[in-house]
Amino acid sequence: MKNWLIFLIFVFIILTTAFSQYRLILTNYAEFFTVNNATSGADAIVVLSGGKATRIPHALELFKAGYASRLLLTDEKKRNSRFAHLFSSNEDIALAMMKELKLKPPLETVTSSKGGATSTFDEAYDLLKYSQQENYLHLILVTDAFHTRRAYHAFQTVFEGTGIRLEISAAQNDIFNESNWWTSDQGISVYVLESIKYPVYLLSSRNVTFIRND
Repeated sequence: MKNWLIFLIFVFIILTTAFSQYRLILTNYAEFFTVNNATSGADAIVVLSGGKATRIPHALELFKAGYASRLLLTDEKKRNSRFAHLFSSNEDIALAMMKELKLKPPLETVTSSKGGATSTFDEAYDLLKYSQQENYLHLILVTDAFHTRRAYHAFQTVFEGTGIRLEISAAQNDIFNESNWWTSDQGISVYVLESIKYPVYLLSSRNVTFIRND
């Protein structure tokens, strides 16, 4: 049998297998980006900026379940300072959700050292300074599932050697998850971009200007 024919048969087998198992392959790909290891007894639950509709409710669920007795919000840079007053802040939204759920956790926004975080690394440095001032030893980070591995890496890098225990909890949404992300524009956008963003974060120990806050 000629070599080119053997090659074509091999390629056909590979493509057929990939097509028949595409759901499993794509699901496993997305699951790689999800880290979910939170345990109860933390000093605080920290809601990373972005994804207000998913991250804040998930953090409140953790509070209700007794994972920690207080909530912290990170401070993101305003995207349009001229009209920022027309939009609800993270704290305003959190307070409204707390009222809706009849929950009253102590709530505070971590002050940004540069007028608002523009990356996950920025949030990590802000939280480290705050945590050392408050003598926190155990924190739970809350962010969207697709963002958990990258966020966890950034915070672990910044907090290395401090003795502060970091865990992370993945917030889901009603549009897509690891098992169907390729069926929606939003799912495709975030998971394709994570394959670019995560390697960049692996090569850096601080903010990179071309990756904005999630």
